[in-house]
Amino acid sequence: MALWASAQNEQWASKIVGVSSEYTAGNGQQYRAVQVLGKPNKLPQGETGASAWRPEQPDNGVEWIKVGFETPLSIRQIAIAENFGAGCITTIFAYDSQNKEYNIYTSKPETTQRNAGMLRVWLPKLTEYKVASLKIVLDTKRVKNWNEIDAIAISASETPIEASINLAKNVPKELKKENLGANVNSKANEVAPVISPDGKTIYFTRFDHPENLKNSEDYDVWFAEEKDGVWQKARNMGTPVNNIRENSICYISPDDRTALLMNIYRPDGTLSKGVSVSRKNRNGWTFPQEVRLQSYVNEHPFSGFYISPNGKVMVLSLQDANTKGGADLYVSFLQTNGTWSAPTNMGASINTADDEFTPFLATDNKSLYFTSNGRSGYGEMDIYVSRRLDDSWTQWSEPENLGPAFNTSDYEAHFTIPASGAYAYFCSSENSLGEFDIFRIKLPESVRPIPTVMLQGGVIDQKTKQAVAAEVIVEDLDQKQPPQRIDYDPAVGDFKIVLDTQKQYGLTAQRKGYQAAGTIVDLTKEKQYREIRREIALTPIEIGQKVTLNTIRFAQSKFDLLPSSLPELDRIAQMMTENSSMEILLEGHTDNVGDFEANVQLSKDRVEEVKRYLTTKNINAARIQTKGYGPTRPVAPNTSEESRKQNRRVEFSILKI
Repeated sequence: MALWASAQNEQWASKIVGVSSEYTAGNGQQYRAVQVLGKPNKLPQGETGASAWRPEQPDNGVEWIKVGFETPLSIRQIAIAENFGAGCITTIFAYDSQNKEYNIYTSKPETTQRNAGMLRVWLPKLTEYKVASLKIVLDTKRVKNWNEIDAIAISASETPIEASINLAKNVPKELKKENLGANVNSKANEVAPVISPDGKTIYFTRFDHPENLKNSEDYDVWFAEEKDGVWQKARNMGTPVNNIRENSICYISPDDRTALLMNIYRPDGTLSKGVSVSRKNRNGWTFPQEVRLQSYVNEHPFSGFYISPNGKVMVLSLQDANTKGGADLYVSFLQTNGTWSAPTNMGASINTADDEFTPFLATDNKSLYFTSNGRSGYGEMDIYVSRRLDDSWTQWSEPENLGPAFNTSDYEAHFTIPASGAYAYFCSSENSLGEFDIFRIKLPESVRPIPTVMLQGGVIDQKTKQAVAAEVIVEDLDQKQPPQRIDYDPAVGDFKIVLDTQKQYGLTAQRKGYQAAGTIVDLTKEKQYREIRREIALTPIEIGQKVTLNTIRFAQSKFDLLPSSLPELDRIAQMMTENSSMEILLEGHTDNVGDFEANVQLSKDRVEEVKRYLTTKNINAARIQTKGYGPTRPVAPNTSEESRKQNRRVEFSILKI
């Protein structure tokens, strides 16, 4: 009850009733009267910022702002956050619900505070009337230059109203930053790190380094690999990723084969605002191609881009006519034609009238880490985390400051973490080898993303056991998401993909001249980060070859096909359409639990149901034979549920091509 009462007793201004003037030269809502609403954005550190009300002109004389409160309240104190140019408040008027005016504070120039901070006005006792609004009057000539008010509060409590930082919970202050060392960092600037999801490679931007393509005043993309716990010597990515212009990386895909690069690369070597994509193949990295963003405009000198694990959502940092002010975070969605939708502002729960940039979206697709100077923090720029609340991508939890272990009085930015969430990587100038360096710090559980699983593997020829290029398809068996498709090339490396825990996936590979093959990846019991490997064996399309259809599933003890079975059956239908004379045999098998005759009949019914489905795809029934063997041909002992699962199967073989 005491906590509830305290919360009710303290109120921050919730509406603007009137204002004498407001600064309007900035973009969006910068310095407008509405910036005085809600909690402070700059205190306790206190410095100028666009997330505060500023009168139209400095040293203009009398200015005022009148604010209202959601619930009229008898008050004992008033608190006014003056984050810049403090000392100009001369008078405070209170108004009750009938708008009756009470003069409750008058100051003298010689007694007024001059440093940024919280001006507190204490009343002798609780007001007999309930305060519905306050009018704050300033003489802006008292303090030279601009004057800014960040927030206004009232309270019935005798406990002083304080400005506080919204700290992430359970983040130890004693966490130690670890410099990645001389193999990664140098006397030059190392900024904008991007860690690969498997945590084995870190990409970053190096400025003014003698081994850049242009040996001075130049930005190049570099990378370093971790082996046996040691970061190896960083290497320049070279052309075409780097040229003699300003090159920087902002995203690397889970398989390390797709990189987003700042700017649009022109054939003549020049750059323009935007973002480009480069893909890694057996010959190296391709020339960066423009990523086509509809209606893309950025009036800010800095930009940021990051793509979700499934490659369908992009988070951007930019400034345009719709920003709250400065750079805001936006979201864009991949369209069927390969372009990206016009960016949508992610809303007031994330963005302020100051700057939000360097977004990083974790592999859980929900945890967003970013840098801002529009919220109470520790320094020039701080790192925050927020969680996505719905699928609109515009509703987010209140951002939490990661605390003094991460943030200093200086500039911290470019937060990035691997899929494991074990460490966070970011750049800082505190205790660096030169300018900005890349550091890492153990990430506490409370600010880690929801655990995911890193799946990697390869595709081989069943007969030769040699790796073969193929298309790998990963499907959510709940069918809540479109399938993800990966072009696997063994000359480049394993396929890699990040998957949500507590789900089941179908993993399939297909290649022309081979029967599609797959398996089920069951993560329903996984609750922690794990790395798993799967190898898919493709069988050449030859008479007599037999394949188990691992992703074909039926309702319990029934022959009704589950929806998750259909993608694999569609691929069989496609193969039979492409090979019009092909004939096949479908064999059904069960475990030995239950009545023998019933199991035999169930196995027959199930393969007949598969046949029926294929005929709906214009496959002639005469091309499909079926047999049901029940429990008579086990491939594993029927001694446990896991082994019995292997015996409950449908097999497919080619009779004629």
